[in-house]
Amino acid sequence: MKKILCSIALTLSACSGHANEVWTVQKSMPVFKEPNDDLKAPIFVLQPGEKCIPLDHAVAKVYAYTQVRCGEREGWVADDDFLKQPPH
Repeated sequence: MKKILCSIALTLSACSGHANEVWTVQKSMPVFKEPNDDLKAPIFVLQPGEKCIPLDHAVAKVYAYTQVRCGEREGWVADDDFLKQPPH
């Protein structure tokens, strides 16, 4: 049981492959509620300089999406225009 709990905790803490990274937005980019949402209907738009934390990845149709949390807002981006800073 202890091994199972440790495995789950490790998986959750490193599921994005970018644990503890902080990404800085380099250009305006739309954010969507779910992967594969209507690309014409973002829930908000990130602006250059905003800081985000990567959470997860998904592939839908022809796009690769990254789930990000930027302050209090969270969603999925299809762009990869971030300055990615490794953990300190």
